Amino acid sequence: MWTLYDATAFCKLGFSKYFLGLLSLVLSLSACGIIVTAGTPIKTNSTGDNESTIWDKLFSDEVPFPGSTWLKFVAMDEPVLYSKSNPANFFSSPYEAILDGAPGDHLVKNFNCFINSLVFSSDFATKILATFGVSFGHYVLCYLRNLFAGMIVYYGTAGIFHYFCYIHPMSKEIFKDRVRPSNEIIWDQIQLAQSSLFIYVALPVLSDYLVEEGFTKAYYSLDDIGGWHYYAFFMVLYMAFVEIGIYWMHRTLHTNKFLYKHIHLLHHKYKTAEMLTPWASIAFNPIDGILQASPYVVCLFIVPCHYFTHVGLVFFTAVWATYIHDAMDWNIDPIM
Repeated sequence: MWTLYDATAFCKLGFSKYFLGLLSLVLSLSACGIIVTAGTPIKTNSTGDNESTIWDKLFSDEVPFPGSTWLKFVAMDEPVLYSKSNPANFFSSPYEAILDGAPGDHLVKNFNCFINSLVFSSDFATKILATFGVSFGHYVLCYLRNLFAGMIVYYGTAGIFHYFCYIHPMSKEIFKDRVRPSNEIIWDQIQLAQSSLFIYVALPVLSDYLVEEGFTKAYYSLDDIGGWHYYAFFMVLYMAFVEIGIYWMHRTLHTNKFLYKHIHLLHHKYKTAEMLTPWASIAFNPIDGILQASPYVVCLFIVPCHYFTHVGLVFFTAVWATYIHDAMDWNIDPIM
């Protein structure tokens, strides 16, 4: 029988994980809200005064977040001869070349170039464009960025949960009467997840391409959708469609004998509590992982969704996947 101390320790540990999950959700939605607001372009009222967001004021230009001023900070000493529309054009950096000198005409691509510039130097980006060309080179940079970010999210999130599940002093109470997952199991899951990551991160690259080229209903500014009330309505609708899509995709992976045997069964080799760990979150056949995440992309063709909300939900799903694979007893709503 557990003592009162045992129960208290369990509750404290459960609350710690609950708090981490809830905090990640709040931060994801808060970041989406801030950047959604930042993505609203400058408006001029009847008196001629500028009604600008904090980001517009910060960057002092009419291009929504992240603006265009950042291009000046990544300018190279020697101009770059890369242009999709005019081979004679010279640009100050490979990122300006990707944007064809018009960041305001390519808002999602401008954002992705800005993020890429924080990860890769202009010299490195120049070499990528020289090797793969301007258009394809941009998505090569996005792929490498996503791979880097995916590894941070996977190892960072699973590492934090690993500490609370298996290292924190209170965890001794949890495994007093049960088997702790072995290091071999954990290492096997890490190897499978890491090998699959190389393919997983191609899906958001495809998503970026579809959004940037205007094939989806994704939008960048609140003005594009008509304000906050429409944003909120379509966000809920998008999440509902995504949930339904994921449910039926997961169900099909179980009910279709071919898909289960050749794709989904690999993940279910971790089938007991002592074989499930936070490291199993994305330990799938890569096709399996992409199929289950595909509703996030497919639903962009059906329901208008703010680009940053789409990205934020994909990020939170990575945290949620860790949360549900730890085989602990404290998975609590609303995280579930």
